[in-house]
Amino acid sequence: MKKTAYNDALRGHDLIKVLGITTLALLMLVSIAGATPSANITFVTNGSLFSPIITVTGNPTIQWIFGDGSTSNSTSPNVNFGSARTRVNTLVVTPWSSVTKINIGYDGSDGGVTPNLDTIAYLAKQNVIAVSGLENVAPYLQVWASSQNPITALEFSNFTALNTIECFYCTSLATIGLHNVPSLNRLCLEHCNISYLDLSEIPSLADLRGARQGSSTYSINWGTTGTDIWHICVRDNTQMTSTFPLSQFPLLIQFYNWNDNQNGTLHPISTHLKDVESSNNHYIAAVFPGCFPAGRNAVVNIYDNNLTSLDISNDPGLTNLDVHNNFLNQETINRTLQTLDSYKTKNGNLDLTGNAAPSIIGIAHANNLTSRGWKIQISSKNNPPVDSFAMSKSVEKPP
Repeated sequence: MKKTAYNDALRGHDLIKVLGITTLALLMLVSIAGATPSANITFVTNGSLFSPIITVTGNPTIQWIFGDGSTSNSTSPNVNFGSARTRVNTLVVTPWSSVTKINIGYDGSDGGVTPNLDTIAYLAKQNVIAVSGLENVAPYLQVWASSQNPITALEFSNFTALNTIECFYCTSLATIGLHNVPSLNRLCLEHCNISYLDLSEIPSLADLRGARQGSSTYSINWGTTGTDIWHICVRDNTQMTSTFPLSQFPLLIQFYNWNDNQNGTLHPISTHLKDVESSNNHYIAAVFPGCFPAGRNAVVNIYDNNLTSLDISNDPGLTNLDVHNNFLNQETINRTLQTLDSYKTKNGNLDLTGNAAPSIIGIAHANNLTSRGWKIQISSKNNPPVDSFAMSKSVEKPP
């Protein structure tokens, strides 16, 4: 590292010791607001150990200065402070353009890549509560991993090379800046504490994990993002105030939004769908025509809603459907049974309990399905679950 940069880092480190953590927090906020980039990246930790991993290209000069005054030039240093308290650790890499990954916590959770050195290495949480100076690597960083760290804010605006963000179980993470992040493909914010998420400037986003935010309300601004989306999981956000622009997701395969305070009509347009999990919402209609081509063996769970309308036309690949506890009338129940019967598929699962009972015609279609290995549950007049074959024995079959 150049001597001037090293001296700047030392002076900055000593200054932080004098100013204290409260003043440090103010300095970090100034940095996030867009001030001149600092000479280093600062990691504030509150544990007794610190073992971050950075990935670099070429042969850059690396200088870590840790909260106990020790230093390292390793991409994977290992420091034991001997006790847990708040400390400031700084990093300078010359040139910054060599830094491609920063890892302060990762275990491959929630559909992440299998941890290995070629992707993202397994690493226990490093108890990082704050980071500043990341703007130094904004044009170069490709992967950020901070899973399970008690970090409260992250800023990735203008990180033009960034393709992966892993923040699984960062339960204190309340804000994340994502303006002009054109290469971001995977965004994992599972079990964070975010109330507003702006995805409008992430055109390449394909995989979103944002379930169970701890904040009281949750809203997502999609903008026009969605062309490459294949997976969305934002389940269990009981006070979500936004809806999903499903017409923007032509490649959607998995959609998990159960218990998300959603209403109106559920109407995906993707013909790539395999799994829709939208139970415990307030939808009044579900429209799936053409979403499940033959051979798909697709799953739709949309029970415990307010459905009065269901369209599964042109969906021969739908073989698992659960719409129990809705408000579907007899005509809709009959049509659903008739439609599934017309596909001549085998060994499916269908639960229509908690809706109107089918007529004799509907029961005949249910029996046809049962004869092909389907497991069918339908309602009697009083809406208890009954097996379609058993029910048909007590009802005269149509001529």
